[in-house]
Amino acid sequence: MSFWENKILGAFICHYFASVPKTGEEKRSHLRLRGVEVFPDFDAAPPDEKESYLEAAEALELKGFVKIRWEKRGKGERIKTLSCDDFEQLFAEAGKTYPQAVAQTIRTMIRDRAEKLRSVAGYGPPDPEKEVIAFLDYFSDNFGPRETAQGMDQKTVDDFIRLLEVFFDPSQLEKISTRALSILLYRDSKRLEDILGLFSLTISRAKRRDVPVPSLSFLERSYPDTMISGKIMFEYKDNKPPLINAPGLILGLPLESIGEMKNIKTITGQGGSERSVLTIENKETFYALGSPQKYGESKKLSCYDCFLYTGGYPNRAAAALVRLLAVSGFSFYHAGDLDPDGVLILQNILDIAERPVRPVMMNAAVFDRYLPWARSLNKGSLRQLEKIREDTRIIPGLAALISRIEETSCGVEQEIIDYRA
Repeated sequence: MSFWENKILGAFICHYFASVPKTGEEKRSHLRLRGVEVFPDFDAAPPDEKESYLEAAEALELKGFVKIRWEKRGKGERIKTLSCDDFEQLFAEAGKTYPQAVAQTIRTMIRDRAEKLRSVAGYGPPDPEKEVIAFLDYFSDNFGPRETAQGMDQKTVDDFIRLLEVFFDPSQLEKISTRALSILLYRDSKRLEDILGLFSLTISRAKRRDVPVPSLSFLERSYPDTMISGKIMFEYKDNKPPLINAPGLILGLPLESIGEMKNIKTITGQGGSERSVLTIENKETFYALGSPQKYGESKKLSCYDCFLYTGGYPNRAAAALVRLLAVSGFSFYHAGDLDPDGVLILQNILDIAERPVRPVMMNAAVFDRYLPWARSLNKGSLRQLEKIREDTRIIPGLAALISRIEETSCGVEQEIIDYRA
């Protein structure tokens, strides 16, 4: 088969996958391509290349499944459209399996596996087993040729279901890393990562439709953590003994541990009946402010019950702690850079906590005090100001600060600010 015959077939196949229904029978009786879609540079091409293209199209027409419609100026000079009415022959000619048949085979396989799992599933409240079955029911109903085009062949879908079957024996998921589990399941250390990447869009679609989906977050090779300090007590779910930080030391907490907590309480009230947390953008300042005070008490800092390190925009661990502190009734204060991103990080914390967040030393007066040591901001940084919402701008002190940033095109880094002043 010539180069141009392969190219024409490939164009039809791409068009097929772009227009094919998600599942079920074909809804289109034919495919039509404009000649310019197949050969956009036809007019500028050398005569030999044009002739090869036209001969390839005519050869496919002789085989009976491609029809040519010529431009009016003369048959055989320029192709206006190419059409195909026999999709099975199209894929056979290209040496590929007809995707409708593949999809039907895979749908049947998914249904069969779901039925086997249904027969061994436990009874009672919703659990991962029932989530697996509900997802497989959705998957079988919505699997079609488009999925096969994305690389979901029978083996890949089988491998994905093998992963989901592990939820029926949770002990297999304990004390094992993602890559070790991949070897256990597939004899390939990278296979599990590939499968998760391939099926991530399908999982997202299911979630958008409120289909129960078993959580696969434990397989992500990402281990977010954050730090918090203060004389506080962490209460765990299921009545586990609490974690008490009596000395107020800096504690590092991973997302996994935070997920087991249900409440945070103060050991000794520092600010009366109100519990308060100061979220801090940068690590150097967090260590300066969050470490226990050894030589006397700074009134400005002793009013906070705890200090939380956000590391810029909060990662998943920091965000989880923000939500937990909010549920536990803490009032929020934030100290960050006096620049566009610093204000946007405050706005991000406000969105996560769904509670008011009061800026600390983020105002025009502090900005002007440290302006001699400020850094210049480029146009990209200044454009970030456009993302600051009106409900953030009206927080006391921020409107004037934003104006000074715009006027000077400068930003003040948090690390140079003395918060004892």
